[in-house]
Amino acid sequence: MLHQLQFCTGLDRQNDHQHHHLFNVASGFPDSRTCLLHQKLQMLNVCMERRTLRDGGLPFAMRPSTTGPSGTGTGGASGGDQSDEEFFDCSDEEQESGATGRLSRLGKMLLVNTDEPLYIPVTQEPVPKTEDQLEDDAEVMLKLGPGSELCTQMMSASLLSDMESFKAANPAGQLEDFIRWYSPRDWIEDESVDEQDPFGRKGHLSARMLIPGNTWQTVWEGARPIPARRQKRLFDDTREAEKVLHFLESRTIGQIAQLTMATVFHVGVLTVTKNATPDRAVIPQFDETIDHMTATCCRLSRENWISGTGTGTAPRVISQTKYEQQLLAEMMQLECTVTQARSLQRKLFPTGSSKSSLISEEKLAQQQQLIQGLLQARETNLLEGASSPTAVRLMDLFAEVKRAANEQGSNNEQHLSIGKTLPDPIEKQFTLRLSGNTVSKGAGSPQFLRAILMPQEFRLCGAFSRNTTFY
Repeated sequence: MLHQLQFCTGLDRQNDHQHHHLFNVASGFPDSRTCLLHQKLQMLNVCMERRTLRDGGLPFAMRPSTTGPSGTGTGGASGGDQSDEEFFDCSDEEQESGATGRLSRLGKMLLVNTDEPLYIPVTQEPVPKTEDQLEDDAEVMLKLGPGSELCTQMMSASLLSDMESFKAANPAGQLEDFIRWYSPRDWIEDESVDEQDPFGRKGHLSARMLIPGNTWQTVWEGARPIPARRQKRLFDDTREAEKVLHFLESRTIGQIAQLTMATVFHVGVLTVTKNATPDRAVIPQFDETIDHMTATCCRLSRENWISGTGTGTAPRVISQTKYEQQLLAEMMQLECTVTQARSLQRKLFPTGSSKSSLISEEKLAQQQQLIQGLLQARETNLLEGASSPTAVRLMDLFAEVKRAANEQGSNNEQHLSIGKTLPDPIEKQFTLRLSGNTVSKGAGSPQFLRAILMPQEFRLCGAFSRNTTFY
């Protein structure tokens, strides 16, 4: 599997010129709503896209004049030893003004302290990260603390790159100009706008930007006017792709299976839903069951199979047990209910189905109500009473069960005497009630005695009263 991925992604050193995308993988940055394995494959595709851009697919504003074997990317050369003496194409306007890395003008806006137009710079692409990488970054920042210099550098790496690109595109720009482009909400325009200068230059920074020593001011003071093509890359596609391949190579077969666990169960839920949809009308609480299984699958997919917060294999065992107990058991129960519903449909209504046009909607609803009641294991009235065709089929089923039981017991004499009779009752009830007319309620009385007979149980219950008001 690893060698196939190396060939497909073009990371095989002998086939370094080939860059093929992985098929059937969603495009774009790694989606944290999907499983970790899918995110890793998405990361490989992103790396291939970035490398393709560096090998000749760059826009003109970021394309070097001479492309060497290593190429130049959105954040510089493919390696970390990019030479500062490498020359790039630039327009006559850029040569005159000393600006570089301009993408386009920002509407009709002008810089705050000059009448020069405000240009949008060419910036590096955002850095894609998988879910485990985001968790690692959060853990590092939590350990370092908010006042750590390294934590500030990690948080402001992308901000520094954008500020340097902005300074290169707008040599006369100030922090206020950068805020107007980068974070417009932090630029508060004055209420009285000068009609002679309708360029949004009359205003001030927000309160959080005016705090002494805040990150924005600190990073702006340390930023140099460097275009994105000369900056150190924020995202090293080659290194990140090799990290993904190392991640897959270091997994055991069991761990790879665990990475696909959420996907396999999700496919299972979708398959059960698709196959059970024709019978959803008779399955008790069908929609609620599907929604609960989907929510359970989503929740269990967030389980951390690889690193875990504990030690050893405890997180993996707990996650596997949850899949088996919470999701697998419910899927099996739903499959069993669907099978029972189809069996009852074939046995009780062999000539009628939901697809038949000869059955009225009212009769079809009655059949579905009967099957649903039987699936819920409660007392259900037969359609059209004991003399209905459904009742006859039930009698035939009971007789067939008795015949099969007697065949297994080799009781031929009893087999010959089997008729269409109901099976032995599992419970008998006898009720004795005092008859007669009461003063206010008419026939009947509150007095009764009930006997309940079962194979291993016998119960008596009654209600008696000495109140003569009813007599």
